[in-house]
Amino acid sequence: MTSPVADSSPTKGFKLTAKQGSWQQLGEACKQIRHKVFVEEQQIAVEDELDEQDITSEHFLLLINDHPVATARLTNEGHLGRLAVLKPLRGKGLAEKLLQKILHHCKRVDLKQVHLNAQLSAVNIYTKLGFKVNGEEYNEVGIAHLPMLLDFNTQLISATQHTEQTILAALTATSQQRIQGHEQIYLAIKVLIQQASRSFNLEAPSYIETWFDDASLAPLVQLARRHQHSKVQCLLAETREFSRHTNPLLKLYQRVSSHIELRQPHQLYRTKQQAYLLVDNRHLLWWPDHQQPRAELYTAEHRESFRFTSLFKLHWEKSQAIKSLQNLSL
Repeated sequence: MTSPVADSSPTKGFKLTAKQGSWQQLGEACKQIRHKVFVEEQQIAVEDELDEQDITSEHFLLLINDHPVATARLTNEGHLGRLAVLKPLRGKGLAEKLLQKILHHCKRVDLKQVHLNAQLSAVNIYTKLGFKVNGEEYNEVGIAHLPMLLDFNTQLISATQHTEQTILAALTATSQQRIQGHEQIYLAIKVLIQQASRSFNLEAPSYIETWFDDASLAPLVQLARRHQHSKVQCLLAETREFSRHTNPLLKLYQRVSSHIELRQPHQLYRTKQQAYLLVDNRHLLWWPDHQQPRAELYTAEHRESFRFTSLFKLHWEKSQAIKSLQNLSL
């Protein structure tokens, strides 16, 4: 069940904030919006609008100047529903902003598919975000709907094939780009390292040799020596195998250990799956699973870059020296 959500340009001149949480945390605000849209406007019975899935679902809320204006929920099974935008604010891009937040959450938790039942008037906005019609039109609570599906695996297969030029172009404006495949990820890393002017930060559960080679890492030496505030810092949760076997990053560290720092995160902060690479605290390459050749590139001070910059700073402050590296002869 979704409401009409026609979109055009975003709302300007207002403070727009997003919240995410449980029914216990956000339920009252979500219920107010849904009642206005589904019960009062669309004449859907209250007993059909509220159900037992509200308690177990993840809820999303948009607020303008701290007033709730749009909501949606995502069930544990990946069904997106109860998307509602207050009538006076439709056509201002709010539904798309809310959906983008929800889909970003889906990627972060590694959800493979998202299902929804779209009212016919809302099909176009879902199509723009990658959803495809996944069945026949049917009637729900007296309103025509179409089942739709977003398959993240299919999206990855059809992802843009980037070149060095397209990645460089992406770095000039705030954007999010999907990077898929070993060669594409290697290219993205190579370009990011080449463009680094102040800092290079990496955090991963373990070192993945296919990400780097001597050629791609070489510019880090110049970066580390550029000026006293330059930083090349890496956090690796698993360090035993890393220090036992020769690899490009270890060789680089042995060569210029006074300029390149390798440390281990505190056990409370060690990541088991995700990995990320930050350049100049502006550009972020993020892997939901560091062993899979799929990543997201956030560019030009995207809000995710700021978030991971703060995360890395915290983890670095709490990190510890890698004992096995202290005894390595140069």
